[in-house]
Amino acid sequence: MQRSLFRYTTAFLLPLLAVGLVLTGCDSTGSNGGGGDETATFEYPSNNYGAETVTNLLAFELGVRVGNATDNSESALLDRYEGNADDITIRAAQDLTTEGQNVYSDIQGGVDLSSQVSTADLLRGNELESPDSPNAGSLVNTDELLRYYFQEAGANNVGPATSNGIVLSQFAEKMLLGTPLYGQGAAILSDFANGNVSSNRAEQWDAAFGYFGFPRTLEPFVDYEGGGEGLADGPARDIDGDGVDLTSEYVHTWAAYAIERSATAEANSESPSNNFAQRAFEALVQGRKEIANENYENLSSRAQTALDAWEATVAVNVIHYINSMEGNLEDASGTLEGPQGDSSGDVGEDAWGEAKAFAWSLQFYSRDALRSQDLNNVLEDIGNDPPYGEMTASEYASDLQDATDILADTYDFDSDNVQSW
Repeated sequence: MQRSLFRYTTAFLLPLLAVGLVLTGCDSTGSNGGGGDETATFEYPSNNYGAETVTNLLAFELGVRVGNATDNSESALLDRYEGNADDITIRAAQDLTTEGQNVYSDIQGGVDLSSQVSTADLLRGNELESPDSPNAGSLVNTDELLRYYFQEAGANNVGPATSNGIVLSQFAEKMLLGTPLYGQGAAILSDFANGNVSSNRAEQWDAAFGYFGFPRTLEPFVDYEGGGEGLADGPARDIDGDGVDLTSEYVHTWAAYAIERSATAEANSESPSNNFAQRAFEALVQGRKEIANENYENLSSRAQTALDAWEATVAVNVIHYINSMEGNLEDASGTLEGPQGDSSGDVGEDAWGEAKAFAWSLQFYSRDALRSQDLNNVLEDIGNDPPYGEMTASEYASDLQDATDILADTYDFDSDNVQSW
């Protein structure tokens, strides 16, 4: 039995039809996703997932705004967080010609992120110090931290990082990727995998797809040979010539991460082929078609494939940003020093913030193999803030390697891929 610490509620499951991308949980010697020429027309059969699309777009915008003190106020941030964004211009559409999607209500009105965010206490949240928490030394949840960071960035002009090195923009966006996006989507897929869904299957499956954030057709967006991060031409692509549809012709953040990590694995000649993004996308498409045909025999396994992939994407992201910190630490010696001038310290504060936030995401859904103590150890190894003045570069690199080893062992990742990620 797998566990989900944050349950979705039917109040948020409007008839929003879409399904997202996912990585299979571990490395495999399977095919590149198969399908041959079929992949060009392998399309998710619905695009009615507007609320989840808006959730993705608002999480992205809040991350950008919190990182730029000249581009926000506390009230502007709270409007986007508390469901008052209907008439606000969509930031991701600024440089795009869209299909008439200029303000958020053009996609779906009334989307309130704050009502969807988990209020579960964050593991080791009581380890956060002042000025990184509204109640230093006490347990804190995602909603409380977000509101505090909105206040710090928007009202007090703190940023881009706190004096302890916590980058507010990274925490704002990446914590929203954990809850509601991953928490809600994984809870839905977990119920399908465990056979706990008997009604409103289409709406619920589509909601999970929307939280994942894939375009309806994956193949035109993917390029694993171009030497980039897996996307053929950025996140947006006008497939039908009518302008970009942000619900079906745009790769949102979780989907983009899964494609990027798949591209790295596929390009790694030392490891088995592992196009987890394609395999997951196909499972979600096939599952939705089977729901339409009232054929539920394989639905549990389809959901499990997607769920394993999404969880693995989260775990790989933690490893990726730990790898980035370890790269920074190679150039450091002695006790770690904080940022000087415009630099971000010898740890790499952006990477630290992403590793920490993505590790927290795993508390909202993780397989039984990742025990609570294991996740607690990963969070402890990363630390409650960049350990300036507390540890040497070699000491911190050792802790980070311990965290990587826990995740690599739990998810059975290929060692060459772990190094490449």
